[in-house]
Amino acid sequence: MLLHNDIMPLVAESTHRDGPLHKEGLDTGKRIIAKKGRDYLVFRMEDIAYFYVDNGVSYLIGRTSNYKYITDKPLRNIEMMINSPSFFRVSKKYLIHINAVVKFRPTKKGKLELLLNPDPRETIIISQLKAPLFKKWLLQN
Repeated sequence: MLLHNDIMPLVAESTHRDGPLHKEGLDTGKRIIAKKGRDYLVFRMEDIAYFYVDNGVSYLIGRTSNYKYITDKPLRNIEMMINSPSFFRVSKKYLIHINAVVKFRPTKKGKLELLLNPDPRETIIISQLKAPLFKKWLLQN
């Protein structure tokens, strides 16, 4: 069982700004370190699928592991800490990485339904106000 105190995200600056990731313009320079038991797990920004909140607890979902890691910060603080064009706050509950987006479709009243990978197993709806910003974000990043 994973306890809240077992996971502790930190953001650290990378000292290698001239590597291949920097040339591609990806989110180099920031990592999130999560602790699980006695082990520390390092997540590069591009290895995070999304963050979400459930019952007041924030979780990080890895792109490949599909395992959820508890974070000790509210989603708003995580969003400000990351401050990356590769992440978009689609709702109060979800902060997603661009590489997690599989597809979206229009729904009622100009809203969008979003499908992510890994699948969050719930419907994610982007509001009518955020839908144009979301489309613009997808095209510009």
